[in-house]
Amino acid sequence: MKTKLFILSCLLGCAVTVTAQSSDAVFKDKITQAVMKVYNDQMAKNPNDYNTLFARANQYYYNGDYGYALGDVDRALTITPAKDEEMVQELYILRARIHDAMGDYTAELADLQTVQAMNPTSLAITDLMAKANLNGGDLVKAEEGFNSILRTEPLNYDAMYGLAQVEVKRGNQQAAIDHVDKACQLFTAEPQVYLNRADIWNQIGQPESAAQDYINAMCVGNDQGRGMQALVDMSNTNYDAAMTALGNSIEKTPRIGTFYYLRAALAMNHLHYGQALKDYRAIIDNALYDEADIYYNAAVCQYELTQYDDALLNIDKAIAKDPNQIDYYLQKSLIELYRGRGNNYQTAMDVLNTAASINPQSVEMLTTKASLLLAQDKGSEALTYLNAALNVNPDAEDALMMRGKMHKYSNSSAAQVDFERVAANNSSALRGFALHELGRDSEANQWCQQLVGNVVPGGEAYYYAAALMGEMGKVSQGIDYLKNALSIGFGSLQEVNVNKLPYLNLATLRGYAGFRDIVDQYQSNFQER
Repeated sequence: MKTKLFILSCLLGCAVTVTAQSSDAVFKDKITQAVMKVYNDQMAKNPNDYNTLFARANQYYYNGDYGYALGDVDRALTITPAKDEEMVQELYILRARIHDAMGDYTAELADLQTVQAMNPTSLAITDLMAKANLNGGDLVKAEEGFNSILRTEPLNYDAMYGLAQVEVKRGNQQAAIDHVDKACQLFTAEPQVYLNRADIWNQIGQPESAAQDYINAMCVGNDQGRGMQALVDMSNTNYDAAMTALGNSIEKTPRIGTFYYLRAALAMNHLHYGQALKDYRAIIDNALYDEADIYYNAAVCQYELTQYDDALLNIDKAIAKDPNQIDYYLQKSLIELYRGRGNNYQTAMDVLNTAASINPQSVEMLTTKASLLLAQDKGSEALTYLNAALNVNPDAEDALMMRGKMHKYSNSSAAQVDFERVAANNSSALRGFALHELGRDSEANQWCQQLVGNVVPGGEAYYYAAALMGEMGKVSQGIDYLKNALSIGFGSLQEVNVNKLPYLNLATLRGYAGFRDIVDQYQSNFQER
């Protein structure tokens, strides 16, 4: 099982946390920095260029730097000529949006009232004012604003959504649904009306209906992936609602492969490999898709369920369809290793050599090679690969931890440097393990408790906690965490029963007298269903 990133979002309160920026994020940051440099250079040449000041304020607003954005707008309003009325209006609107983002609805309304005085017939301003009143709690004025829009534009579904939100705040749930239902009846092919209704369903505590509307949005037109993303997000907080809605859609339209694929992806993301495999099999057996990724995902599920022979068949199909995907070879190397009862090292290494021919600098390939060599007590060879991996990515936490453990007794100062590098990263999936290696068990325990305090469906947080307790020699606590993981659906039989590669594993806990009985209670976690 690859290290999952979403468990770390529990610690930091964000959608996804990674230990290093992705290449896309780095690229975006570079573009943003370049744009800001252009604006800054232009302002240095002409401090009274209000057009550039407005543009820079917009960029600050987009970046989330609301204080800087507000400063630029305030200055622009002092130097923009009154005759440039269009720009003045745009500045007030931008400042209103900034105040909205900062939660200052009184200031937002003041700016919008200024603009409305300049342009009293603007429905766009009326809409902004109605939303500001809604956010600020003035439901009467919010309702008046949305109704004013509907008198001019009776089919404005955004205003209908606004009225629905007003009714939710008043506690009138049926009235709220009536407004968004009307929009869905009028605009059956518009994804946004279903997303709006889904939001109202969520607000009144009916996630199953919300999930169905996310699917409706996906199906009726180009929703730019918003319905699917919303369904994925919902699965993290209400997994059953998302899965039930997808099940209903599959029952109604059994030949739509997208529903099977999405349900399988959600199940897999939450480590319910048996659930996921059932849908991948349905896709393959019914020829709904014939893509390499389908066979790869099926192989991953089968590997996690210790169905190695079947996994090999599917991973070979994936490779045949797309022979240049390095992840396919990395997965095949593990499948081959465990087909040989965990001792088929040479075959696994041969597969990794093929992966190396695709990308010799793949950190995961180099680290996997090192782990196989360590399992064979070939420390010096393993160290070569770990050093190579860390030359590519100095923050590769698996490589740092493995190298640190190798140096632990022979070069304690070098080991400490590696462990401290991981421990210093608050978003590291292995921070607790590094703290333990540094002798900071009290902090490791705190990290562990914080991790499981925000449980993600699938039990991964508890799995990490169980492995850490085993590493620390606290078998009883580790067993308790394992029970929690299994009780909420942790579905990797590979991790529970088999994996012994360094060093995130349950090997220590397997020696507990009641371990087998505990696992047997949850056999359904590891069955296709």
